[in-house]
Amino acid sequence: MPKSTRFVIVVCAVAIAMVLLLQFYWVKNYYIVNQATFEKEVNMAFEDALKKEFSLRCDTIQQLLAKRLMDTTEFLITSGFDTAEKKNIFTIANAHQPGQKFSSSALSFRGINKALLPGDTAFKWAIATRFAYTMRTEDLQNHVVYYRTQNLGGFMVDNVNKYDFDTTRLRPVLAHYLKDRNIETPFRFYVRETDSAMNRSHFDEKLLARYPIITKSYPTYKQKGKEQYVRAMFSNPFSYIIGRMGYMFAGSLLLIALVAFSLIYLLRTLFREKRVSAIKNDFISNITHEFKTPIATASAAIEALTGFGVLDDAERTGRYLAHSKNELEKLSALVDKVLNISMYENQDFNIKPEPVDLDIEIRKFLTNATLLPGKEINWNYVNDTGINCVTADKLYFEHAVNNVIDNALKYSGTNVQLQISIYIKSSFLVIAVKDNGIGVAANNLSLVFEKFYRVPTNAHRVKGHGLGLSYVKSIIERHGGWCKMESEPGKGSILSLAWPI
Repeated sequence: MPKSTRFVIVVCAVAIAMVLLLQFYWVKNYYIVNQATFEKEVNMAFEDALKKEFSLRCDTIQQLLAKRLMDTTEFLITSGFDTAEKKNIFTIANAHQPGQKFSSSALSFRGINKALLPGDTAFKWAIATRFAYTMRTEDLQNHVVYYRTQNLGGFMVDNVNKYDFDTTRLRPVLAHYLKDRNIETPFRFYVRETDSAMNRSHFDEKLLARYPIITKSYPTYKQKGKEQYVRAMFSNPFSYIIGRMGYMFAGSLLLIALVAFSLIYLLRTLFREKRVSAIKNDFISNITHEFKTPIATASAAIEALTGFGVLDDAERTGRYLAHSKNELEKLSALVDKVLNISMYENQDFNIKPEPVDLDIEIRKFLTNATLLPGKEINWNYVNDTGINCVTADKLYFEHAVNNVIDNALKYSGTNVQLQISIYIKSSFLVIAVKDNGIGVAANNLSLVFEKFYRVPTNAHRVKGHGLGLSYVKSIIERHGGWCKMESEPGKGSILSLAWPI
């Protein structure tokens, strides 16, 4: 490989490696930032959820307290005017033990300064609701219960125990707050008797492998049991982070793909041009040799005619002229092949379709082939389709079929077994030419129809220019058909030409 080519490859490889490393560095750092954001968001959501869940429990107990205070079999609610303070004082007493009671002027602070009259249920409910709210703020929210009366304290303790902290009630609340932050990562709760509220706990590596994000610890103030602290644990937040990275992540992947594609395309183009250059050089070498041979032969014959008195001998003159004519005809045929390929590339390749008799034409080609010196040729022709004619340009049809048969003979040994069969496949009439030649390796089959290409192992055995099959493909495609080669080294080849019916 030339140094310049190696240099280009190394520069391209280094460039794409640097782009990939930079993209990886940016994406990795951005991922870490978003992971930290995720941890912050779930901590905030978890704190809000705990407060909300506790608030909902307090709401429930507050409503139960208000209803309980309205029960006259348990509590007596009365009012009295305080002349010193000039406001009504409301008292709640234990109906079973009237001596147990407590008073408050809370309603007076709200601008309600009237006495409770018998039968005024609405005002009594307002008093009960206000007392329940007071006990919520003074007791429940401070996580204590004051026994203002025995039956009220007992009722509050029973309900605090009944509506104690429970992860079952916390789960839907946390899920709601997480959804508000577009987080749908699976989670579970981690509760224990002792923990660090400063978030300095150490966790087992197996646990962290399953749940890499664990929130801070918060107290539950659970009345009974060992669940005094709770955390929320989240599985890998990959989908959430990728969702937040969005267009940046997609853009990075696109950029990496584009750079990789550009490098691959550049290298493929480079190697293709190198291969084409090598093929053209080989073609020029072959064609030059082929041109030189007839030219040298004709020149020698003409020199003999002019310089050695051959003109006086009619028999020798005729022989030399015949040699010159044959060599010039070979030269003309070779030039025609090159010109035909050039015409096809320049779109100057007009066909004139007409009915062509398959049997007559193919048998003529095979009969002529048997006259080839130095080879024993046996052929078999089968056409069971019932179709004897195909619509094609007769001249180009002859060129295509003749080239294929010529190739089969050229790349076979001295004992040639040729099988030509015609069949129908998907609205195409297929002419298949099978030989017992040297064959073509699988890695070369896709290249045999390319212009100037010759199979490396065959190039030194048989003379050629790499134009024949390329020319055949041009003819077939211009007629709207297709061609295909099947082959195995040492087992011969089958070359199929498909013509539209």
